Amino acid sequence: MTGTPAVLHLQSRAYPLHHSSPGAVPDLVTVPDHGELRPVAGTLRSLAYNPDATIELDLTALVGSAISLPGTEIVACHARILTAGTVLVVYALRHEADLRRMALHDLDALDSAVNRALREADSPVLTAVLAAAVSSGLVSGVALRPDLAPAGARAPIDRQSARYNCHFVTLDPPWAADARVPAVTPGPGCRVLLPYTYAWDLDPATALPDLLTATEPTDIAVAQQSLLVGALIAGRWVLADLAHGHPESTDVHAFRRFLDGLWADFHHLDGYRIESTQAHRSSYLSARQVIGLDDTQERADKLLGYVSNSLLAASSERAEALDARLNRVAAALTVVSAASFGLDIAVFVLPEVTLATKLGVVTGLLGMAVSCLLAVVLPRTPRRRARRRIPAQRAAPDDRVRRVAPQGP
Repeated sequence: MTGTPAVLHLQSRAYPLHHSSPGAVPDLVTVPDHGELRPVAGTLRSLAYNPDATIELDLTALVGSAISLPGTEIVACHARILTAGTVLVVYALRHEADLRRMALHDLDALDSAVNRALREADSPVLTAVLAAAVSSGLVSGVALRPDLAPAGARAPIDRQSARYNCHFVTLDPPWAADARVPAVTPGPGCRVLLPYTYAWDLDPATALPDLLTATEPTDIAVAQQSLLVGALIAGRWVLADLAHGHPESTDVHAFRRFLDGLWADFHHLDGYRIESTQAHRSSYLSARQVIGLDDTQERADKLLGYVSNSLLAASSERAEALDARLNRVAAALTVVSAASFGLDIAVFVLPEVTLATKLGVVTGLLGMAVSCLLAVVLPRTPRRRARRRIPAQRAAPDDRVRRVAPQGP
């Protein structure tokens, strides 16, 4: 495709990884079978007060050689590693079709189809990039769920919790907002068309870093949404294990650390409403309202509180079972000690008896000790209560139960 596009299509996908960023950015990251990446330190440029660092990765060459979409050109692909445990993968796309002539529902259908195709195609590439980032020390402590951890080239990408924004950058956008979108007042140049879908009154030939700065407030909101969705998925996973009787596969302390990291990352991003500039703050608050971020936070808070209580109950149940085993072991040791003491007494009291008598006494004591030991150590099975079946008897006509009408007060 040649020439300046009438519309630049941006897709910003957020992955909650709950990672830790290094103090120093490595000069080079080698991705096996894909090439090399040069990380660049950056910041969220829409903040007015305290800067928040990012790590920028240009993935255009990697995805360009692995992905081909008919009628669509991948202009650029950037990964933005945020301090708050989230990675934004941003695609810049050009289409042969004239997007300005499309109705809003056709535009949304095109965006969804492109996103599905990209997610299927770039999953191996992003997995390899994440594995290389972990092995090189670019990120550390990746924790998607308490049971998942990166392991070389098999480092996981939690696609279920990923959420994305769609941005159409063009001068004088021709699309009107959907009637179901609540009335909001975003920043200048931003129009909320649908939840997660925005039109920007900007020149599509603007440099990509400037466009990413313009879309930062809405992308921060979707990053928070991805964090909460990942938490809901993790909570449902833990509840399913507990419901199916597999409490041993859950770790209360690991889940507590997971929740600590989750809420730390969420509230780190939530500070954007205080730290950002006035124009960007308006877009951020509008995006929060339209995508229902506060409602998702309330749902996540309730579910995770319930999961925490269930984990504590399961932990208490395991502690009781362990105490019962320890009590049985202690009782068994007591029986053995008593048998040894009895044997010593028998040898002392009967010093001049025949060998057969001594063997009989020793055998009896050992048999008694073994019997008591088995009775103490082996788990007890609950006895089934025998139910007595009483043959039904037909009531005589004269012995019918009389119904007494209830009396008033």
